[in-house]
Amino acid sequence: IDCVLRVGPLSDSGLIARSVGELPLINVASPGYLAAHGTPDSPGELDGHRAVNYASPTTGRIEPWEWLEDGALHGRALPGRVTVNSAEAYIACCLAGLGLIQIPAYDVAAHLAAGELVEVMPRHRAQPMPMTLLYPHRRHLSRRLQVFADWLVALLRTRSAT
Repeated sequence: IDCVLRVGPLSDSGLIARSVGELPLINVASPGYLAAHGTPDSPGELDGHRAVNYASPTTGRIEPWEWLEDGALHGRALPGRVTVNSAEAYIACCLAGLGLIQIPAYDVAAHLAAGELVEVMPRHRAQPMPMTLLYPHRRHLSRRLQVFADWLVALLRTRSAT
């Protein structure tokens, strides 16, 4: 393997790490869920709401609901009917009206465009997830890996601008 793209915080791996951008997260819910429970506008309005809880596939830890406010990261647990550990199940549960989710915007772009999901609390998004290209330590970076890395950075910049 020449390289790997890692999304999220890094552990110490002994690999060379090149930051390639950030993955914005958004808060979404289905129109049916919002019709039944109301639309929260701020974290203070989350009482009485449910989340589809997401458990880390590597640690099993349930991720808290997070948001940035005044430059500080805040988080809290939200009750939920279901806990999942894959993006596909996370989205499916949200589409079924089981609760709010926080997810990379690109994962749900088609559902947002179709009106199947609605963004909520846009001023209270979670901290973007770092994206890092990892590759083995080498004295001379191969030309093909350098070209790929430059292409990836340019592509991600173009995508995040839209």
